[in-house]
Amino acid sequence: MKKMLVIQLLPVLLPTLLLCNNAVAIELSQHLSTSTEPTPKVRVDPTYPISAARNNREGWATFSFIIEKDGSVSNVLTKESSGSKDITFAAKKALMQWQYQPAIENGEPIQQCVNRVQLNFRMHEGGTKKVTRRFNSLYIITKAALAENNYVETEALLNQFKKIRYMHLSEHNFLQLLSAQYAKAIGNDTMQLSHLNKVKVASSDKNAAHELSILDQRFVLEIKLNQLKNAYQTYKIIEKISFANPYLAHYQNLIERVDVYINSEKQLIVNADIRSDDYWHHALVRNEFT
Repeated sequence: MKKMLVIQLLPVLLPTLLLCNNAVAIELSQHLSTSTEPTPKVRVDPTYPISAARNNREGWATFSFIIEKDGSVSNVLTKESSGSKDITFAAKKALMQWQYQPAIENGEPIQQCVNRVQLNFRMHEGGTKKVTRRFNSLYIITKAALAENNYVETEALLNQFKKIRYMHLSEHNFLQLLSAQYAKAIGNDTMQLSHLNKVKVASSDKNAAHELSILDQRFVLEIKLNQLKNAYQTYKIIEKISFANPYLAHYQNLIERVDVYINSEKQLIVNADIRSDDYWHHALVRNEFT
């Protein structure tokens, strides 16, 4: 049975600094010129869990971690996953063995926080199609509760999915889309976007319409929530989908309106609860912030 492991590094987004005067700018530029980013030395490949391989079960997990002064990895925290605990454990076990050439500042190694990586477990054949009876039964009941606008029952049923220890990638996608529908129904745009971002759809002609539908919802929400940097990135993905060609004029018009908004004097307000996580970040589209 063939299997493939894909490691996807996600860029760390840091805020742009507002320079107060030329002296500070020169001092900072000199300081930055003596700094180097950490570079990977050893990346241990995770072992594909036997039970997952036997069941053609794919998955992924995203982690945050710290690179210490000696290049070792510490404080590995699971941020998101596809719902398979064995895949998440295998990925985390491997990540903890990684080694880096540490970041250097003024000739001395330094600790670097807020690093992020996603490890994907992919099978060449048949890895995304299975849906278990347990999942399907719970999914049908939850979807019916949502259709009846019974939001209390829907939320309770969605929480029951957490008891499923080993979730297929297709099950994960179904759950995220259903959760996004629930978030839309209760008017929670942030929650809806969060769930849509977790949907993993392989790019192909067969999936083009489905992929565009998800990207379209993401794009609109990112603009609405002033996540404009992400909106630009989503637009770039949409541009590459041939199925989207008849609709590109519409998306281009929206992007042009975003450009006008960014270049105006209007405030870009972003809401966030920075107490709910170990860190929070936002990609700036202007060179100053309050």
